[in-house]
Amino acid sequence: MRLMFTVLVVSTAFSFGSAYSLTGRDIAVKMDEVDTSADSQRNATMVIERAGQKLVRKLKMQGKKYGVDERSLITFEEPADVQDTKYLSWVYDATDQEDDLWVYFPTDNLVRRISGGGKKGSFMRSDFANEDIEQRAVDDDVHTLVEETTMGDRSVYVLESVPIEIKAADSNYAKRKVWVDAEYWLPVKIEYYDQRKRLLKTMIQGDIQNIDGIWTATKLIMETPRKNSKTLMQYFDVQYNVGLDDGAFEQSALKR
Repeated sequence: MRLMFTVLVVSTAFSFGSAYSLTGRDIAVKMDEVDTSADSQRNATMVIERAGQKLVRKLKMQGKKYGVDERSLITFEEPADVQDTKYLSWVYDATDQEDDLWVYFPTDNLVRRISGGGKKGSFMRSDFANEDIEQRAVDDDVHTLVEETTMGDRSVYVLESVPIEIKAADSNYAKRKVWVDAEYWLPVKIEYYDQRKRLLKTMIQGDIQNIDGIWTATKLIMETPRKNSKTLMQYFDVQYNVGLDDGAFEQSALKR
């Protein structure tokens, strides 16, 4: 399961060691195509640090592809006060179709749909927003290639991804600035800018591993300087093509 991005035309530039040009959208498509699996699952630990306090949560993340569409399920396992809280996401490739997101609260035995501005809210008190846990379709954004540079000893492309008009109203972000590794085609850094185009928060991805032939970032850190807050997401036991049952991704299964 991927946390994030991407739409349409853009500027061009020459690619690293290549005789042909890549557009921003070309790079976004390559990012989208990294995960070649039919489904996946992983365990995760989420550590939230804010105002001298630390919250630790353990969760399971599962995802499955349905043609060009995707569904994902996040189930919280620890601590006891969030155990069995579940987030179910249905993401559609069609830009004119609103993605579906539901959350199940076991203490109230209640399933609530999160839509519109609700996706701007915090994901379980972390630095991630609800919209960050959904996979963005390539054409949810216009991608512009702004630079080819290096980050450490790695060659990277730098994109600016701006939501298309139909998606912009329900997003916290006026744009994302994305550093994409030129070999792995994974984002290694993302800057998120608010609607006043001020830097809101930054995410770093690392510990990239080849798992079952798929390049996978296993460590994410999202930091919000204005709140003196950061969230670590560490993935464990990542598995691809496990044969997940369709029933696990139905709204009716959330209360089970």
